[in-house]
Amino acid sequence: MFNPLQFQRRRRASEDDESSEDERPGLGKPNSITDEQPLTDVDKQYGIGASLLRQMGYVEGKGLGKAEQGIVAPIETKMRPRGLGIGGIDEKSSDTDSSDDEPMSEVAFESTLPSLYALIEQFEQLGTPVPLKIKEICDNGSETVDIRAALADMLRQLKDVQAKIDLAQHELEQQRRIETASRERRLALQRVLDGKHEMIEDDGDREMAAKMLMAKLEPQVRALMDSWDPTDLDSNVPDRLLDYKDEYSLFESDHDNAYQALVSRLWEKKAGDFFATKWSVWQPNLGIALIEDFQELVSEEAVARVYENVLLPKFRDEIGHWKMGEPGPETWLTDWLNVMDERVVDQVVADIFQKYADWILVGWNIEEQQLPAKRVHLSLWLDLYGDEQTRQKMESSVIKRCVQELRKSKLQNADVVQFVALLRANGVRYDKIDYLLENEAVLSWTDKFYSLSDARDQYHYVFDSLVRLYARLLSCYHFPRLQTYLVLALDHLNFKYQTSLQQLQMTVPPMHRFISQREPSISKLVEATENLSLKPQKKINVTLKQLLDDYCQEHDLFVLPESTLMAGKAMYRVTRNMKSGLLIYLDDDVVWAKTGTDFEPVAFNELEHYVH
Repeated sequence: MFNPLQFQRRRRASEDDESSEDERPGLGKPNSITDEQPLTDVDKQYGIGASLLRQMGYVEGKGLGKAEQGIVAPIETKMRPRGLGIGGIDEKSSDTDSSDDEPMSEVAFESTLPSLYALIEQFEQLGTPVPLKIKEICDNGSETVDIRAALADMLRQLKDVQAKIDLAQHELEQQRRIETASRERRLALQRVLDGKHEMIEDDGDREMAAKMLMAKLEPQVRALMDSWDPTDLDSNVPDRLLDYKDEYSLFESDHDNAYQALVSRLWEKKAGDFFATKWSVWQPNLGIALIEDFQELVSEEAVARVYENVLLPKFRDEIGHWKMGEPGPETWLTDWLNVMDERVVDQVVADIFQKYADWILVGWNIEEQQLPAKRVHLSLWLDLYGDEQTRQKMESSVIKRCVQELRKSKLQNADVVQFVALLRANGVRYDKIDYLLENEAVLSWTDKFYSLSDARDQYHYVFDSLVRLYARLLSCYHFPRLQTYLVLALDHLNFKYQTSLQQLQMTVPPMHRFISQREPSISKLVEATENLSLKPQKKINVTLKQLLDDYCQEHDLFVLPESTLMAGKAMYRVTRNMKSGLLIYLDDDVVWAKTGTDFEPVAFNELEHYVH
């Protein structure tokens, strides 16, 4: 009968010799199964085969197989492709309760006590020699447990010591680096003290050196600014500050300039206090010097704040107290115009023009007719900064003042003529004057004309007002608006008197029709004049021949064409009796006359003296 337990492991003769050594370098006898699992009495008797059969489910007297099926139905397993080994294919059974979409982490099971072989190997890796005796007994199974435990404890202690050594070496290396950096930092500080800033190359050292240099310079800068007298134009404070700036210049950057920020802060406070309390606008040279002397030292923002917060309010206050006709901004402000920011200049100049506009409304003596622009220096500011909008503002002030004066009058013809003369003397266009006349006089006059019941009264009224006024004004301009109402009134009179010039249909307009169109607001009236578009008038072309004909007609002379030419020009004869006379021709607006043997130029007023 086959009994698997009868199989025993054969031993080589060399295995019985305890003095033999393992062929592997550094080790004694080979590892035995006893290193992994303690041997039972059955294992010792039958060897490793009995142990393997027991793991496969063999029970003595029942045969092989976990279901007691014997050797008839052996344990089956999947065939693996050659060369893959265990785990090369999926060997899970169909009843495995797991999900493919649930990842499972691998769990490594480690022995609490490493094998003697592993301990020996680790000792040798750490450079610690292991006695040969320990190598020889590394495979003796349970007899080496105590030794392994002791060695494991020693290995653990050795690793702790090695870790402490590594930590100490790391800390020592860090300390060396700190010492090196400290030595370099000390050298950088010494270079700052020695003034050798250009030798500092490290960014961190340069930043530290800049702070140290500022700490050194700040007390000196503050002392200089405290001793600075703004009224002393020969002070050496700006020059000394420039020397300090040169010393700090190696550490300047576009985004960080601590030295400029320090000087700007101190200058802005001291200069601002001086401008506000001790300086007068009548000292322009001193004020400009305070800014220009520090121009290379302070920031543009600091200068702009001094202009905005101190100087501009001071300029405006002086302009507000300025009396027209007395010395004013033309004396103390002109020097500032080339150094101030353009935005500040625009604000100051706007205040000056507003001052002139207010003065025109209340202070201008209209008996002078023409605005004294030169005497009050208005023309100076207009030449410097007068744009179209500014000139329009001055003209609007003139119109407002003239309208105010006209509304105060009794609206007689003389008042209207003076009104027109004032506007023309100050350059107001005729089309604007015509519009103003319509609003201020003609509309009310027309309503007054139609309110009269008697035709004779209407005739005398229109003759004394519109006709006489139009006759006086026609010499300078035709005033189309005024002409329209005059024609309307005359047409009405022709209709009333049934003259040959009457219109076929004529309807009397209702009462107060015209006065309702009048604009009572002076501001809106002036705004309306600004929106008027000038319609260009057709240019009248007058030839020299026409002038010659007019002259001869006034002096009872005749101009007769001749059949001959002179240098390609037409010839004429100026005569009194249609027979004899003066032979002439016209060339380049010049009258050439044959007064003797040759032609020579003559004037128009001399022609009659040559005609007999």
